[in-house]
Amino acid sequence: MIAPREDEDKYNICLIGSGGVGTIASLVLEKSRRANVTVVLRSRYEVIKDKGWNIESVDHGNLTGWRPSGIASSVEDAALHAERPFDYVVVTTKQLPDVYSVPELIRPVVKANHTAVVLIQNGIDIEVPVISTFPSNPVMSAVSMIGSRTSGENTVIQVGTDVLTIGPHFHDGLDRERQLQSAREFVYMYTAGSRGAGAKTAECILTEDMPVARWQKLLWNATFNTLCAMMRMNVGELQSSGGRTMLLIPAMHEVYAIAKAVGHPPPEHMIDYYAYRLPDDCLYRPSMLFDLEHGRPMELEVVLGNALKRAEEYNLVTPILSTLYELLKLEQCKINQGRQAVS
Repeated sequence: MIAPREDEDKYNICLIGSGGVGTIASLVLEKSRRANVTVVLRSRYEVIKDKGWNIESVDHGNLTGWRPSGIASSVEDAALHAERPFDYVVVTTKQLPDVYSVPELIRPVVKANHTAVVLIQNGIDIEVPVISTFPSNPVMSAVSMIGSRTSGENTVIQVGTDVLTIGPHFHDGLDRERQLQSAREFVYMYTAGSRGAGAKTAECILTEDMPVARWQKLLWNATFNTLCAMMRMNVGELQSSGGRTMLLIPAMHEVYAIAKAVGHPPPEHMIDYYAYRLPDDCLYRPSMLFDLEHGRPMELEVVLGNALKRAEEYNLVTPILSTLYELLKLEQCKINQGRQAVS
């Protein structure tokens, strides 16, 4: 059994981006009894302050009016009211470098040579600007496999169990062991809070080769996400239409070739695993399709743009991924024009 920490010794955590993924993460960290979590809420600040979250979770059961230790209306507000420096800053926002800078977003709550930054986000090379901005801080990232979404003004519905693979992005600014230790502590804490009253048991897995885990996740994100968005199809429609063999699997091989060239290839059998693990009547609509349908910016640059930059470095030919990228850039442009017209 993992013992709780005394209140004054609990980790002080700031979590930014409390949607479906972030709310479950804040719940897990609070349940560990090893952390006090301050969650930054913007549009939902008043609602959650007043009513809390109603959570329906396969991992944690049903909760009504749940709140973390602290709620802040902005990152600056969280920094202003923090009684001591944050030990961890957890970022679960969408990765949209063409819209905002993550390092600038988190700057008010990061103390040099102290705060560990945890990126629970999609994409490749997302840690690079954070390490560049905060060279004396541990930086780690996590690949999240979870079926969790917000519904209405204050409800989170989690239908898929939480599996988090996390590890440090080693850099020269810190001793390797210190970077590993920060990651071990976070995994220890997340594991303690993962045991719940629901039907499933969540997992938090430490890896010392996070780039491999990220490229493995990209086998899904750069293919299912982009193809479903471009074709306005759910996963089952894409697969049953013939898209699996014509486009999906060849696109996965393009992702694998890039990963292999940069030295972080996932197991090659994961291509068939991802391509065939869901049935042809699966109704799941990937997040990029959901964003496109709702006129929200897509995580295009970190999911496809950064990978294609790596392909160019190694003179790799990626006809499917490159075409998808250019077509989705046009869709992104239409979204941005629509948002500007509204504002």
